[in-house]
Amino acid sequence: MIQRIQTLFLLLAIAFTVAFFFVPFGYAPVVDEVTHTGILQPLKAADFVGLIVPSAVSVILMLVAIFLFKNYPMQKLFTILSALSVVATIGVVIYAVVSPYMDSNPDVTIATVWGGGGLFLVGALIADLAAYHYISKDQRLIRSYDRIR
Repeated sequence: MIQRIQTLFLLLAIAFTVAFFFVPFGYAPVVDEVTHTGILQPLKAADFVGLIVPSAVSVILMLVAIFLFKNYPMQKLFTILSALSVVATIGVVIYAVVSPYMDSNPDVTIATVWGGGGLFLVGALIADLAAYHYISKDQRLIRSYDRIR
């Protein structure tokens, strides 16, 4: 049935992943050429192709997993694949924030600052794993009913 708790967790994971697109996951210092002052430019997932692709893949896989409620093994597979895609996105975010940006002078490296958007991916991963847990729990429940018959 589609109205199970794993559907709520998958929808929550989708909401976290979509929110990740709009909240900055970091800030990169940029030097203004006119005033020569440093400002922090927000880094958003919508600006990076390397973040759009795995995030979009994870959202699509979660949506497909919601509608595979009659086939528990396939629903579990799509949930795990979406969790792996979220982990890949987290890896790209960590790389984008940890790797320093180069200035026009090669001797100067500018460090980035963490933002709050990366925590949405952690929430999406937790919700995805919780959905996997409840899918497995439903599968065990159905098997126990089959044994009673």
